Amino acid sequence: RCRNCDISLTLHQSANAYQCHYCGFSRPAATATCEACGSDKIKRLGLGTEKVEEAVAALFPQARIARMDRDTTQRKGAIVGMLKRLRAGEIDVLVGTQMIAKGHDFPGITLVGILCADLSLSFPDFRAGEHTFQLIAQVAGRAGRGERPGQVILQTYNPEHFSIRTARDQDYDAFYGQEIEFRRALGYPPVTRLVQLRISAQDPRQAKAGAEGLGRQCRALLAADPGFARAVTVMGPAVAALARIAGLYRWQILLKSSGNGPLHRFVERLLTEHPESFNSRQARVVVDVDPLFLM
Repeated sequence: RCRNCDISLTLHQSANAYQCHYCGFSRPAATATCEACGSDKIKRLGLGTEKVEEAVAALFPQARIARMDRDTTQRKGAIVGMLKRLRAGEIDVLVGTQMIAKGHDFPGITLVGILCADLSLSFPDFRAGEHTFQLIAQVAGRAGRGERPGQVILQTYNPEHFSIRTARDQDYDAFYGQEIEFRRALGYPPVTRLVQLRISAQDPRQAKAGAEGLGRQCRALLAADPGFARAVTVMGPAVAALARIAGLYRWQILLKSSGNGPLHRFVERLLTEHPESFNSRQARVVVDVDPLFLM
């Protein structure tokens, strides 16, 4: 695990090191041992782009293979150079992360394979289904953009999930029809508006105390103003899904309302009446209006 974040490290074979994708912490793979028992018998599980690239090379030894991910695109101009080679027919197979899907036009691509298509469904975020549908639809759209028709092969452990089924069928209306019912039932955007208050501190006790203090101030404001009590819902404080990143312990409070006005006035009152909570040296508070990602 990372020393600074509550996540596992990822093996990067090219660097022969385990690295954290959040804070950049790294440790050599050659000397890595289990911090709990000291054993060096670590089995490398999982399926990353480097592992997929190796498998493709073993299956198709004559193919010209390229990989598009964080490691191979850090150098300036690397992405443009790779896309030029692909367009010129100098690459037979392109293996990559979701950055492949982001608006690139590959007219010669007739086959797209998506591995672990349901991975993002497990995120503790109300937009998980939306992100999954969006990503699959985008990646699938890379095939058959030229004169020849395309084919998409999708690998998933949840083939009957509506996000997977509607993305497979490219049925935007069916996805929206089912997703919006969940949003209405749970009162999440776009049915409501959301503000996230993120509290972080280097000391876990200070992070907890800052979050609990801000939570009490939120509820006191609801109790003092009937208008806010009717229009605003306070959820939390609670530990963030990723409880620690880059050495900072993280909590969150979600504020929810059917309209922008009450929500913005509520936050303005908090900022005006309790500036010490937002300018504390012990715990930092970030106000995120309409957050796109709750992790």
